[in-house]
Amino acid sequence: MPQEATPRRKEVSVSGTMHGTLLLSFRLQVEDDWPPVSLESVPVLACSDGYQCLEPPLYVKDLAVGDVIWALVSDEGVVDTWCHVHRSNHSTVWLLRLRSPNRISTILQELRLIGCNTVSLEDVGSHSVDVPGEIDMSSVDRILASLDSEAVAVAFPAVRHT
Repeated sequence: MPQEATPRRKEVSVSGTMHGTLLLSFRLQVEDDWPPVSLESVPVLACSDGYQCLEPPLYVKDLAVGDVIWALVSDEGVVDTWCHVHRSNHSTVWLLRLRSPNRISTILQELRLIGCNTVSLEDVGSHSVDVPGEIDMSSVDRILASLDSEAVAVAFPAVRHT
């Protein structure tokens, strides 16, 4: 059964906040117990155009660091609907632990060494990688190529690199 919210992020109400850092909670569509949570709270910066994403999401598709989104937030503080105001040049890559042993911790460290940022929900083996636009995606691909596809699934929910 999915959890109510990701334990790595504290819930913060968006009401009354005009500018500053806060968490937007996105309701996730859960099918066959995936994803393992029904809400994901993503750190954002409130700005004049909407909300700028500050960390790579673990489960929200088509969202990357630096994206500015417009969001309709319910009275309960959950995003009902959203759309892009501006897409950044960052890409998001997801890694999911399927079994052990795997090389995820080593791969995440290698990705951080070339300038990527990472977020993890280790309990369920979910990892998200922010790939800034100035990072050559072929460098990321070379690092990811050393993963065993039987042990780690890789997805690209927001690709902005060309």
